[in-house]
Amino acid sequence: MNQEQIGKTILEIRKKNNMTQKDLADKLNVTAQAVSKWENGRGIPDIEILQKLSKEFNINLDTLLNGNNQKKSHKKFYIIIIILLIIILSMLLFLLFHQKDFNFSDITSNNKDFSVSGVAAYSKDKNSIYISDIEYKVEKEDKKYIGVECILYESHDNVEEKVSQCGNIDKELSPKTLKEILDNTEFKVESFTCPTNINETNLYISINLKDKSESITTYKIPLQLTGSCN
Repeated sequence: MNQEQIGKTILEIRKKNNMTQKDLADKLNVTAQAVSKWENGRGIPDIEILQKLSKEFNINLDTLLNGNNQKKSHKKFYIIIIILLIIILSMLLFLLFHQKDFNFSDITSNNKDFSVSGVAAYSKDKNSIYISDIEYKVEKEDKKYIGVECILYESHDNVEEKVSQCGNIDKELSPKTLKEILDNTEFKVESFTCPTNINETNLYISINLKDKSESITTYKIPLQLTGSCN
């Protein structure tokens, strides 16, 4: 599955329908930033978004994934393509974590200002987390920051543990908006506690930002996991 090819196809669909990135984003109920990432080959839509693109623009999934110019085929073929896509994604996750017998859980957030996309993988020998996409959903954003640190915390048994960190708030950077900072922010963790009940997991991301006046702004993003360790 070629991210760049999928991005080119989405770009062609948008231009053919005389839509801006915001127009397409509104139609798919995502952010313009997400559309930009897809078109530049820095991410791919999830299965639900691919299905919505297929339905809205009368294009089959094979066209979206491979850039073919075929029209939407019959329902049976459509279902087969979806099944193949799920298999491909599962294989990619398997290769990512280099381990057999993994169960997977999606990582999301219900925070109104942020959207999060990631996956947790569980096996009897190893648990891992990969968070690939954090987006700031506020449209109007002018403030810029010169220092940033993003910390992933895990809380269990009334104890908070720092799982992973990216950035250092004391290291001065060229001024950037929060959206620009999050474009290059991801977490990949090779050790994680898997609870008996996945709903009891308490993960959150803390984003600390320093502006030119040395003032610190902090955002706390609670995370949700769906699935099972068993």
